[in-house]
Amino acid sequence: MWAIVPIKTLESAKQRLATVLTPDERRALMLAMARDVLTALVQSQRLRGVLIVSRTPEADALAQAFATERFSERPGSDLPAALTQAADYLTRHFGARGILIVPADVPLITASEVDAILADHTEVTILPDDEHVGTNGLACTPPDSIPLVFNGRSFRPHVDAAFAAGIVPRVVPSPGFALDIDTPDDLRALLTRGAHTQTGAHLERSGIASRLAATNVTTGALGSAEAVNGRP
Repeated sequence: MWAIVPIKTLESAKQRLATVLTPDERRALMLAMARDVLTALVQSQRLRGVLIVSRTPEADALAQAFATERFSERPGSDLPAALTQAADYLTRHFGARGILIVPADVPLITASEVDAILADHTEVTILPDDEHVGTNGLACTPPDSIPLVFNGRSFRPHVDAAFAAGIVPRVVPSPGFALDIDTPDDLRALLTRGAHTQTGAHLERSGIASRLAATNVTTGALGSAEAVNGRP
C-alpha cells in the first residue's frame, strides 16, 4: 500500500482564503499543512511508501526532507488524471497493490489514524469530509479499482463508482480526515482542534491566528448589532 499526496502549484493554492491571507501566507500555509500530512504518512506502519505528486519546485525539497518519492504529472493534467498517472507509475515501478490518496490540506491526520483505517481496508475505503460532500481520503486495492474524481464534490461519485464496479465501499468518517482547510472558518476550527500541529504552530507564530480571532470578534459584533436593529 502506497500513499499518494497531490500538491497544487503553491501560487494558485487556497484561493478561497484570499480574503484573509496574502499569496505568500497561503503559500506558507500550504507547505505547513503538507508537512503535517507527510509526517503522519511516513510514520505509518502500514504504508510501503509515500509519493508526492506535484510540478511545484517545493515538492523536491519536501520529498528530500521526508524521504519520499516524487512524481510529476503530464503538463495540463487535471487532478484526477494526475492521480491516475501516479497510481499507474506506482504499479509499474514499485509493484503497488493498493493506494491511499490523501490531499495535502488535512493537517489533523495522524499515523495511528491512518493505520487503523488501513487495518480494515479491503477494496475501496472512502474518507469523507465532515459534510459528506468531498473525499478527503481514498484507499483502493487494486489501485485502479474505480475511476477517480476529486472535484470538491466527489464523495457521492466515488461511492457510486464503487457500486458500479461491483464493490461495496467502506465509508469511514474519521476525525483527522474530516477537516480540510479551504475557508477562514476552517482555519479557526484547526486552531481549536490542532494547536499541536505544525500548521497550528505556524498560524500562531505568523500572527494569522490573532488576526483571525480579531476578525471573528468584529464579525460577531456586527451580527449582534444587526440583530438588535431587526436586520437578518
